[in-house]
Amino acid sequence: MDRDELLRQIADHTSDPSFVLGLSQLPNPDEVLRKAGLSHQVYDQVLTDPHVMSKVIDRRAGLLRREWQVKAGGDAAEDLKAVALCEQAVADLEEHEEYPLENSLGILQEAALRGHRALEVVWRRTGGGWLPEFLRDIPNRRLIHTGVQWRLLTIDAPSHGIDLPQRKVLLATHMASTDNPYGEALLSRCYWPYLFKHNGLKWWVTLAEKYGLPWIIAMLGGQTEEAQRRELLSKLVAMAVDPVTVLPKGAEVDFKLIEGVSPDVHDRLIRISNAEISKVLVGQTLSTEMDGSSGSRAAAETHSGLRDEIVEADGKLVARVMNRLFAWITELNLGPTVAPPKFVWIEEYEPPREWSLIAARAIRSLPGKVPLRWAYDKFGIGEEYREDQDMVAPLVGGGGEAGADFARDDGAFTPQQQALEALAEKSAGAARQILAENEAKLLTVVENASSYEEAMERLLDVYPELATEDLEDLLARTLTAATLYGRYTAGEETAEDDHDADA
Repeated sequence: MDRDELLRQIADHTSDPSFVLGLSQLPNPDEVLRKAGLSHQVYDQVLTDPHVMSKVIDRRAGLLRREWQVKAGGDAAEDLKAVALCEQAVADLEEHEEYPLENSLGILQEAALRGHRALEVVWRRTGGGWLPEFLRDIPNRRLIHTGVQWRLLTIDAPSHGIDLPQRKVLLATHMASTDNPYGEALLSRCYWPYLFKHNGLKWWVTLAEKYGLPWIIAMLGGQTEEAQRRELLSKLVAMAVDPVTVLPKGAEVDFKLIEGVSPDVHDRLIRISNAEISKVLVGQTLSTEMDGSSGSRAAAETHSGLRDEIVEADGKLVARVMNRLFAWITELNLGPTVAPPKFVWIEEYEPPREWSLIAARAIRSLPGKVPLRWAYDKFGIGEEYREDQDMVAPLVGGGGEAGADFARDDGAFTPQQQALEALAEKSAGAARQILAENEAKLLTVVENASSYEEAMERLLDVYPELATEDLEDLLARTLTAATLYGRYTAGEETAEDDHDADA
């Protein structure tokens, strides 16, 4: 086997008969841009559409509301050092005033909208090491692809560009391929619906102006001069705005509505255009095309499910680029042999166990006062329920209407039953005291908090102080005593039955 042959590329641009060698840059092969004779700068124009921007914001908000963490690439001490370095780096980037990390993550997500997006890493030396000071976005007009590599256009090289320096440019591409290394731009697929929609809006306004108001028709008797007709026409035009006018003697004015003209065709055109835009950007149309045949709940559930899948895909794209940054940080500071950490999005449907416990305690502490939408938001249950304003019902413990007491007759207790009842009463009293102390601590924290978010954060600090171990110990001792006593009384009853049988 010729191993050199395994290393050789046979399907790159250099062997493509359709590729012209010597090109300084490969033109963007986007079919929409090419046929319309446009450049990628038309994307900015498409973004001026309110419907387009609303869906872009919806998609961006879905990603940025998710939480993330830095996960170690290994268990070695050097691997943990890499985690600390990357955590410090992202913490510094989050606090940067001009280029905050949140904005950088949103720019990387824009690769799906524009085909590709890039960030320049501006480094700084700190404590003998290297960390990124901030991430600055690079406009797409500054980037070209030669068919082999990306290049950056500069003042000194405005046509051919320069090679991208190592560890300086973070590049994200969306559905890039050999024929289209620039990536597939979703905004390109929105161009024709955007154009048809705005042309339809223009004609719709013209239609409303032309046929929405009645036609004012005036008749002049006898021979009239052209100047008189023009003067009368100017007065009629003024009547479209002002309700009063002065007409020459003998002039007759009539108002006629034009029948048979329907604006529905333009309404349908705009609706179809908005629906196509929604399909491209957020993968759904149900909430856009609702006409009374579908319920709003079904539309919201469909929208939430499809959008979440798209946001998850955007998250993978962003994480892939951030992992490249973590690899650079690790290599510059600890060497190439250390496993770099990973940028990991936290799955919202798996909230940390501590949050679930504390939320349950908080709800018990404020029966009837905690809205369900707050719990939905904390646990990422889904935005289709966000308008739900129902309140969590107070929790009823023990028996009563919410529970079921053990069946018993109204007769007198036997000594054994009385002993068990006394044990239960004693244990319940001790448990109530422990729970009351815990409840007092929780209520103090919640009442002094100014918001649900602040209450949750402060409850995290107070949670280790709750007397859960005392309660567990009490329950364990009570169950043990009840079990042993039950076995003893069962043995006594068996012995009595045997004695009666012998007698």
